[in-house]
Amino acid sequence: MKLQETKNGATLVLAVLGRIDSETAEAFGTALHASIATPGIEKVVLDFSGVDFISSACLRMLMLGLKQAREKKVMLVIAAMQPMLLEIFQLSRIDTLISCVATIEQAMKKTIAPAGTPLQAKPIGNEISVRFWGTRGSLPAPLTLQQLRNKLSSALVAGAGMNLDTVERANNFVERLPFHIGGTFGGSSSCVQLSASDNNVVLLDMGSGARLAGQEALRQLAGRPGEFHIFMSHLHWDHIMGFPFFTPAYIPGQRIHIYGCHEQLENAFRRQQAEPSFPVELSKMASTIEFVHLEPGRSYNIAGYQVRAALQQHHGDSFGYRFERNGKCVVYSTDAEHKPENTLGIQRCVELFRGADLVIFDAMYSLAESVSVKEDWGHSSNVMGVELCQQAKAKRLAFVHHEPANDDAAIERLLHDALRLEEITRNGERLDVVAAYDGLEMQI
Repeated sequence: MKLQETKNGATLVLAVLGRIDSETAEAFGTALHASIATPGIEKVVLDFSGVDFISSACLRMLMLGLKQAREKKVMLVIAAMQPMLLEIFQLSRIDTLISCVATIEQAMKKTIAPAGTPLQAKPIGNEISVRFWGTRGSLPAPLTLQQLRNKLSSALVAGAGMNLDTVERANNFVERLPFHIGGTFGGSSSCVQLSASDNNVVLLDMGSGARLAGQEALRQLAGRPGEFHIFMSHLHWDHIMGFPFFTPAYIPGQRIHIYGCHEQLENAFRRQQAEPSFPVELSKMASTIEFVHLEPGRSYNIAGYQVRAALQQHHGDSFGYRFERNGKCVVYSTDAEHKPENTLGIQRCVELFRGADLVIFDAMYSLAESVSVKEDWGHSSNVMGVELCQQAKAKRLAFVHHEPANDDAAIERLLHDALRLEEITRNGERLDVVAAYDGLEMQI
């Protein structure tokens, strides 16, 4: 392997000739490290036109170089790879992390902002976009093989005799199937995202749905630093279990603010990350993480929202949140038990829901379950959700925290029961009722 370095203003081109394998990778890594650390350099271009072989040892050195480049706010670009090398990059997904271009000329012109450059300000619209990343309660509940096969069998029976000989026709047919056959409510535990301006990301709870939420946020940020605002309803495991797999927490330059009303907020996250529960302690995560204690009933201005928390009845306490922005309002109220005889609690809940454009509500059980075998379990029902929103004159109700023992058909039955209840008890404007599923997006 031979190396040649050329400077052109704030750009340094490191040309490599030969093989980068287990014997030469360390020398390559040393040269790459020195190039990135060169004073006054803003971009390093790796000319791979003369490289005829790379091994995993080379890819590892490139990833170490990328980490160093991000820390020093230097752009790293690889140019002119031979087809076989480019395919190796694609198979290993390295091309999704390091910019790869066809020619040296393209690399010299590349103007992607290096890590650390703030996002350009985006105007914040009147609408609030809501995305559900996890809607199960208590623990994740993915589809079993038998459940999947039952769906496929039901779909095949429903489509018998139909001419479904193209993908387009098959897709149109599937879209007309009942949701419990043609879709699924999903299996990830609680995590909901609210839209925000600039590089702000607003997330509600850190259930297992947070894994995909973090990945999508990083894709949107495109290597730039984000301000993550995470609001915790409470600290039970199903609501924090996604944080160890929340990729932004491991990336330097990302800032994570975790808000909650519990005194044990920070301790719960640190304990989850500590041995023997997890191999990476909170202090070893590369992002900047801070814990912010909120007072119930007090209004805060965070990430463009007016935010207020309210105490809810749940073992160890849970807190609902009211988010208001530009005349729109979203309420997040999970893990709360509403007993009709608790008039003060009902009044407090109705006030939290008052006039909301969307109430995200824990409807884990039927009313019969919630007042019998599962009384005092800290969760609510589809019936209570409808009644409370009607009293508060809310506009839309979305059920979440679905019982993990309920399959898609059972959840759909709870939704249909709620829709019928809303219809026969309606007094004034219609309340729109939906059962949220993993991946659902709605505009408020």
